[in-house]
Amino acid sequence: MRDLLAAYPPLVRSAMLMAFTYRGRIVLGVITGFFPLLTMAVWLTVVAEAGPPAGWTSGDFLSYYAAATLLWNLSGDQVVWQWDADMRSGDLSVRLVRPVHPFHQYATGNLGNRLVFLAVLAPALTIAALLTPGLNYPADPVRLAAVAVALALAYALGLLMASTFALVGFWSTQTTNAWMLWWGLGSFASGWVAPLALMPEWLRRAAAVLPFRTTMGFPVELLMGRLDLRQTMYGFAVGAGWLAVFALLYRTIWRRGIRRYQAVDG
Repeated sequence: MRDLLAAYPPLVRSAMLMAFTYRGRIVLGVITGFFPLLTMAVWLTVVAEAGPPAGWTSGDFLSYYAAATLLWNLSGDQVVWQWDADMRSGDLSVRLVRPVHPFHQYATGNLGNRLVFLAVLAPALTIAALLTPGLNYPADPVRLAAVAVALALAYALGLLMASTFALVGFWSTQTTNAWMLWWGLGSFASGWVAPLALMPEWLRRAAAVLPFRTTMGFPVELLMGRLDLRQTMYGFAVGAGWLAVFALLYRTIWRRGIRRYQAVDG
């Protein structure tokens, strides 16, 4: 564990330096990073024409999707594409002979890329927030600390879910299709399409026990001050529980799948 922790900083720095060499990808990533704001524009149009839903104002939607933009860019689910590409090309073999487990290589690579995108995106988001009236985040030290933990939990769970699905590639070539199906379900249950408070009752109940809310809706609702202590503790418990489930699934599938892996240099 000590050697692993020591390996993380240089691996993350290496990934950041590599990300900086592809400036065009950074620009494209920043542009797509504002995608959740398109959903916000749709909701603001609905509010302007039909009036705000109960308990929600235009400022609430601004606050929700501004925070959701941050979560959208602080996501570990992109590793599924790298896993899939490396399994198809045989590059996973190179990662296997390195002293750090492939999971941590993908994790540090993704984290380095995310930090670069956030470093470019954060100033733009800050300026937009300062120029936009109506944003409201009730900030206090305890809440900010809880939000920081929720963000870390969201990233870790997203990364572990994507990595677990990526291991389907040991048996099938449909890894990304399986992930997109899972992500499609999650887009509704996470609060990405719309705040869960505006969803039907049955979907809110399902979302409360599924892993998706941990990766989006829970941190945003916590930042906006819409959760009391009991709801906050419940959200953390659900997220931690699913993190343990996917950690166990990952270890089990990895041990069985790696026995099947073989690659031929092309």
